[in-house]
Amino acid sequence: MITTTDIGNILYRDCKAFGIDIVPNGEKLTGELKSERIAIHTKKQQPGTYWKKSFAEINICVPDLGENSANSIRLNELERKAQSVLDDVVSSYDGTRYHYSIESIGMEADTALKCHFVNVRILFEVLNVKL
Repeated sequence: MITTTDIGNILYRDCKAFGIDIVPNGEKLTGELKSERIAIHTKKQQPGTYWKKSFAEINICVPDLGENSANSIRLNELERKAQSVLDDVVSSYDGTRYHYSIESIGMEADTALKCHFVNVRILFEVLNVKL
């Protein structure tokens, strides 16, 4: 059995490949962003016959270069890395098989944090049958 907290831990572990500080689960970014950060938000699991499905949002945040001026070169690098690191992952955790892949990916802005970020929406599926 894999819980939503386990999903967050799995994604946290996999996001270490970016070499960027990851915001602890439950904490929110506030104020002006001074350095790159990753925030992970897991959602509820939905039961299914063979797979339990849930979604997670991974936001890879990059401070703006100036007033509403995105660091588009860095954002592009991170989006490419996200596609290679976070798409079509199959493994097991605590004896349970799982698969996750990118449902959608794109760049967004956060004026309060004075940053732009790559938003990666993950479809996370946990095998719901005993083998």
